[in-house]
Amino acid sequence: MISLTQVTKTYQRGPDIVHALRNLDLDFQRGECAFIMGPSGSGKSTLLHLLGCLDTPTTGSIFFDGTELARLTSNERAEIRRTRVGFVFQRFNQIPNLSAQENVELPLLLAGVSRRQAARTALGALERVALGQRASHRPSELSGGELQRVTIARALINDPDVVLADEPTGSLDVETGSTVISLIRRLATETEACVVVVTHDHDLSTPEDVLVHMRDGRRVDGGTHHRERN
Repeated sequence: MISLTQVTKTYQRGPDIVHALRNLDLDFQRGECAFIMGPSGSGKSTLLHLLGCLDTPTTGSIFFDGTELARLTSNERAEIRRTRVGFVFQRFNQIPNLSAQENVELPLLLAGVSRRQAARTALGALERVALGQRASHRPSELSGGELQRVTIARALINDPDVVLADEPTGSLDVETGSTVISLIRRLATETEACVVVVTHDHDLSTPEDVLVHMRDGRRVDGGTHHRERN
């Protein structure tokens, strides 16, 4: 689904060059859940931005379903983000004066879907995450776990090929966070999406998940669940 070959990413910070990623070789497949782990500053979020077409590598190649992203225009990469990638962030990024259903509708309305069809699809998405009965509630009326489930429903509204989650449990308690990750994993299996989760919490993964451990912009050996390209 997504393949990285010798990917590096550097930034200019004043007179210094920051090496965010160094010569990464990684593959992410449909229907699997991959966890990116490592300390702050290890390059996890930079990697997620590249996977989501929010940025481009300094050197190396990234292929998205067989297409090299560097060969696309910025508009073409934006189209991939809009139609094929769903984002789940630690902060719920919901509009306070809109209901849960209206927040989930937004990507469809921006894509030109009629309001009636968007409402019907959004309600169905909320029902998939067991929040159909809370569709009319605004963010202030929802718990942290419910807010994150609304965010997941919104991320999945366009049936994306890739779901990227950046510390999705960071604002949740342990039990609620585990429930949210289980939901993301189940929906990935049902839709055969490729799911990549950035997290500090090693307890969220299972033996079936792919683990990628990072440090100083490099992939490092993570043990039995760590997968690297042969």
